[in-house]
Amino acid sequence: MKMGQELSLISIDMKAIYVVLDPLLTKDDDWESHFTSILLGYIESKNLTGYHIEEYTDLAVIKSKFEKKEIQPNSLFIYPNAWSPATTYVKHWSETYQIPIKSIGLWSKGCFVGADPEFRPLNDRNWRKVYERANFRCLDKSFFVTEYFKEQFRIYVSKAVFPSRLEVLPFPLDYLPLEMEMYKDNLYKQDIVIFPWHTYNTLEEQFVYDFIRVFKDIKVIFAQEHNPLTRAQLLTQISKAKVAFLPYTYPNIGKEIYECLLLNTIPLVPDIEGIRDLVPADFRYPPEWTDNILSYCQYAPNLVEKIKQLTFNYSSYKNAILEYQEYLYLEHFNSDRLFTQILKD
Repeated sequence: MKMGQELSLISIDMKAIYVVLDPLLTKDDDWESHFTSILLGYIESKNLTGYHIEEYTDLAVIKSKFEKKEIQPNSLFIYPNAWSPATTYVKHWSETYQIPIKSIGLWSKGCFVGADPEFRPLNDRNWRKVYERANFRCLDKSFFVTEYFKEQFRIYVSKAVFPSRLEVLPFPLDYLPLEMEMYKDNLYKQDIVIFPWHTYNTLEEQFVYDFIRVFKDIKVIFAQEHNPLTRAQLLTQISKAKVAFLPYTYPNIGKEIYECLLLNTIPLVPDIEGIRDLVPADFRYPPEWTDNILSYCQYAPNLVEKIKQLTFNYSSYKNAILEYQEYLYLEHFNSDRLFTQILKD
């Protein structure tokens, strides 16, 4: 059941699992919005019984269920985005109404991720560390998609407190291969390099001017330069390109990289921690090439040559693309391991 629909009381012999999404942090296309349906699919595929799953986005409804004693002791609360304040609210209500619960959070964003402009603007992370530490202490388990993310969190947030609560497990992005198949039926790769960003800073605007001027034999697509595209439109554009230029300035869990690989498009990314393990060495470039406008001016010829080399020799990289599709699925985005651990706990 979803979105806080009213239900009859759960049978005492059933295990209640509540998935809590924060509408302020979760967009329709985010992987977190698929969490509940993937969990339900896992339970059905394994012929498991005795589980009752609900998804909530409204904290007022959850509080009401605590007040009415509709939450059973030891129910499991899962937060696909553990940065949400829902983690502390639910813990507070659990203690206020004396209904013990278990809780699990998945961390993909936060001040522990260096240079994340959304979660650590202006590099001020003092109060954010305290906030994330509070959320962490409300959780029985915190899951991270890679060892890098876990270590960053341990160093900057948890401070080595409750180390047994930190664990590396794949995140449930295994719905993406099926979705990407929709855009591969009539796939015809062209000599295209795509820039799929939706915002442009001064440096990226310089990319626009330079790449239009330099690339004569390669079509350059600035997919969302003027207006945001729908997800279907953007994926269609990426599916035609041989190279997607992704000049990240900070690590992420690799969803965009995985989508590109599934569409058989080469994701070209900087060789930075938290990213380098997601793609082969040939698909990475030295980060100083795009660090700032001055370094870019110095290394622009190298970047241009790198893109040309990947585009014109695309066929020689097909095996690497397939290899990393499988690698990312098995190591980072296979929900079986995650849900096996969740239901075991």
